[in-house]
Amino acid sequence: MMNQKNSIKSLATVSLMSVASELFSNHNIINLPKGVKYTYQDIFTVLLHAATSVNNSLESASNDLKLKSSSSKIPSADTVFNYIKCNSIEYILSSFRAMNSNLFKTMNIEGKVHDIAIDFHNIPFYGDENTPWIAGIKPKNGSSWGYSYCTLDIIGDIKLTLDVIAINGFNKNYSDLITFLFERLEKMQIKVGTVYLDKEFCNDDTISALTKLNVNFVIAVKRNPRIMGILDRFKKENGPESTVFKYRFNKKGTEFNLVATHDEEKGYILFATNKDVKSIEKFERMIPEEYRKRWNIESGYRVKNNFKIRTCTNSPVARTLFFVIQCTLYNILNMLGSVAKVL
Repeated sequence: MMNQKNSIKSLATVSLMSVASELFSNHNIINLPKGVKYTYQDIFTVLLHAATSVNNSLESASNDLKLKSSSSKIPSADTVFNYIKCNSIEYILSSFRAMNSNLFKTMNIEGKVHDIAIDFHNIPFYGDENTPWIAGIKPKNGSSWGYSYCTLDIIGDIKLTLDVIAINGFNKNYSDLITFLFERLEKMQIKVGTVYLDKEFCNDDTISALTKLNVNFVIAVKRNPRIMGILDRFKKENGPESTVFKYRFNKKGTEFNLVATHDEEKGYILFATNKDVKSIEKFERMIPEEYRKRWNIESGYRVKNNFKIRTCTNSPVARTLFFVIQCTLYNILNMLGSVAKVL
C-alpha cells in the first residue's frame, strides 16, 4: 500500500508533468523541419521522459517509451537530436521567456520587490575548445572550457529562474551583461530589493554598472594582496575584529563598502556592498546574514539537476534546450508549491 509521503510525491509528479505538457504544447520551444514524420508532441514526450525519469538520456528514454507503448509515434534519440539541431539558441531562449511570462502571471510576482541572485551555470566540455559557443569557465571536473549560462533568479520565499543568457566570447562583458539583465527585469516588471553575486562578479565593471543602475548589491569578494595588507594593519592595531572600510579596485574605479567579517577558523570573509553604514556592529552582522539568501540558488541547482538530460552532444542548441527544460521544470515545481501554500 502506498504511504502518504509517496502518494503526495506521486501526485506532485503527475501535476508537474501535466503542467509541463500543457506549457510546452502551447509554446513551440523548437520548430520542426517541414515534412517530418513525428509531431512536436511526439518529440517532447521523449524529452520530458528523459528529464523526469531514471532513463535520463534521450536514447534510454526513447527505448523505455517504446517498451511501454505499442504506438509507433516514439522517435529515436537520433531523430530527436536531428529535429533539435535545426533550431537556434536565440529562438529557444525567446520561447523560454514566453513560457515564463505565463507562469509569472499565475504567481503574481509583477510589480513586487524581490531579492535577486545572478550566477553562472557552467557545464564542462572536453572536446575542441574552438567549438561554437564554448567559453572559458571556472575550472570544474578537470576542464577550463564549457557551455556557460548566466541565470537570473528570485531568491527568498519565492524561487524562480527569471531568465537565462547563453554566454560566448562576445557577451561575457560584465558591464554589458549586468545592464542587459536589468533591462530584462524592467521588461518583466520585477522590482529589485538587493542583488546577490558570487566572487566571479567581483570586479569594477560589475560594481560600476550596478551603482549606475542605483541597485543595492552584496558581492562576495576575492582576497588580493592590497586588501589583505589593509586588514593586516587593522588587525595589528585592533586585534581580530570585524571591520568595514571604503575601497575601490583602481584609482578611477567606483567606491564601495568592503565588509570584512572575522572568523576564528577562516580568517576574514569579505563582501562588497553599496548599502549605507549606520552601525558598524550591525552592518558587519547584517551583510553575511543577508548573503546567506544567495545559497538558495545552490539548492536550486540541486533541484534542477534532478531534471538533467544526460548527453555527450556537442550541439550548443541541444545543450541550451536541455538546460532550459531544467529551468522550466524547476519553475513549474516552484509554481505548484506556491499555489499549494495558498490553498
